[in-house]
Amino acid sequence: MKSAPTGGWDCHAHVFVGAPLAGSHYTPNTCTLAMWQAGAVTHGIEHVVLVQPSVYGTDNAVMLDALRGSNGAHRGVAVVAPDITDQELADMHADGVRGVRFNLVSPMGNDRADIENIAVRIRALGWHLQLYVRPEDLAWVAAQQPLWGVPVVLDHMAGLRGDTELTNEQASHLRALADGGAWVKFSGFYRLAMSGSFTLADALIVKLHELFGSRTVWGSDWPHTWYMEEAHKGEVVPGFADLMAPVQRALPVTKIQQAVFSESPGVLYA
Repeated sequence: MKSAPTGGWDCHAHVFVGAPLAGSHYTPNTCTLAMWQAGAVTHGIEHVVLVQPSVYGTDNAVMLDALRGSNGAHRGVAVVAPDITDQELADMHADGVRGVRFNLVSPMGNDRADIENIAVRIRALGWHLQLYVRPEDLAWVAAQQPLWGVPVVLDHMAGLRGDTELTNEQASHLRALADGGAWVKFSGFYRLAMSGSFTLADALIVKLHELFGSRTVWGSDWPHTWYMEEAHKGEVVPGFADLMAPVQRALPVTKIQQAVFSESPGVLYA
């Protein structure tokens, strides 16, 4: 059953104003918080988590400016340099940042060697580590999670692909991560060979929800930088309804949908 969430959250979106870093693998158009809102509001989505895009590196200015103008309605996930100061982290917290992202997939991603240091720095703030990983990284993340001492959020379906069966080994690593308190974002379907109507995401959503339960949230990945890359320009860009549909199909109970779209994000991004 499809229903609009009440007080819904989009837990993975980006804003762009200005040129990216030299050598970036795509050049974004201007995409503002107001533009996100224009598309989201008709679908019951009222809040957003702005995730620092890889092409801006550790310069979080655009994201932070958007958060400061939101009167506390939204949250952010930053990408930070290893030498960031405690005061800079505290200032980000006041602006609404609640996590630090490490992207181990993008050519503009950051270095996993810095994760332990950053985990120590953000622990007192109650932040989490958001990780974009490949399936082959899950064993390493599961082994490291207890050492980091902060919640782990696996974005984009934990990197699992729709054209490949979930292996017993991967399921074991996911179970260990879930038992250790990790979260998963239902997002980035088109990045993971789940294109078209995204029906290939359905079974994986069910499996991940079985494992992670209330620690699952949804994100649109707006404005869909995948389609800004040269290889995907001209392809049909999905809308909010298209990207909410897999969760609504796979998890048809209204109470569960309300948890994924609204209640669980309210806990994670408090």
